[in-house]
Amino acid sequence: MGELRITGGTWRGRRLRTPRGDATRPSSDQYRQSLMALLGTRIEGARVLDLFAGSGALGFECLSRDAAHVIAIERDRGALETIRRNAADLALDEDEFRVVRGDAYRPRAKGPFDIVFVAPPYPQFRSAGHRVRRLTGEVGADLADGGVIVVQAGTGDFHGDGLPGLVVSDERRYGITTFWFMEADSEA
Repeated sequence: MGELRITGGTWRGRRLRTPRGDATRPSSDQYRQSLMALLGTRIEGARVLDLFAGSGALGFECLSRDAAHVIAIERDRGALETIRRNAADLALDEDEFRVVRGDAYRPRAKGPFDIVFVAPPYPQFRSAGHRVRRLTGEVGADLADGGVIVVQAGTGDFHGDGLPGLVVSDERRYGITTFWFMEADSEA
């Protein structure tokens, strides 16, 4: 197994395990650090939903920066074991971090959530981009007031415009990766 590091907050520098194989796509330390900086103070006290959790790194980054609670959804057995081991290494309990085995396209976790991460492996965008768009629209109904959905996609693989009830508030490109920030449409 490879390793990542938490890039900031209480656990800055702590190592995280990553799942073996190519069923997941861990976000690089640099991407996660940039993303956390963009989210800034939104993270403090946030209720976070991490779909396609992989190693759980995005959720652990948020907890390291004082998020209140993270629910991580993953279906790959190896990734689930990795997430559980990472949570145990950080001495987290279910009040802080809950991992759910399930299909991220049908999340059973109900909000409201302050931050929702939608970051499936890039091949899923290429083969099922319409499912990712539909999922993004569906989880928009579970956003808290002022909440944000962050979609991480290969550049050119996703377009957030035109999703009912959501507006694109920011878009940031980093090489082959783009982060789309979506918020509830106040005019809807």
